Amino acid sequence: MLLTNGKTKEAIALLRGIVSRNPAHTNAMVSLAVALIETDGVAKRDSPATKEALDLLDRAASIAPKDPVPLFNKGVCLRGLGMLEEALVAFDAALKREKRLPLAVLHMAEINYELGHWNKAVELARLAVIRDPGLKESLGWVPDAVSKASEQESKSR
Repeated sequence: MLLTNGKTKEAIALLRGIVSRNPAHTNAMVSLAVALIETDGVAKRDSPATKEALDLLDRAASIAPKDPVPLFNKGVCLRGLGMLEEALVAFDAALKREKRLPLAVLHMAEINYELGHWNKAVELARLAVIRDPGLKESLGWVPDAVSKASEQESKSR
């Protein structure tokens, strides 16, 4: 509740207390990681808060080997840092734990679009919509990707 009300510093203090009392509380670790990233404003790879956040997400992922949430959040974090290839790895790992995560698939589609992997982006966009038809509104970039994929194919012929 503190995070949603913009009280990030208070949330961090509370979450640090929870994690120190219960070092296996993965939900608190994930929430703390998100709060730490928010305190950075524009996250930076080398900031202490970002390093701590990524460490917390890795710890949570190892403590709860079936829970996709820490890996999904790590993917979001890494994407925000511009570490797109690493974000793809994290989202893929989250999907190995829970195949149905449409938002992970959507992130992967968008990252592939950003990287210029047009066919892969379109393929993943289709899968995201199959898994959650409500995501269709988020895919305004798909016609551009289809067009670029077609251009790419015609150039390679």
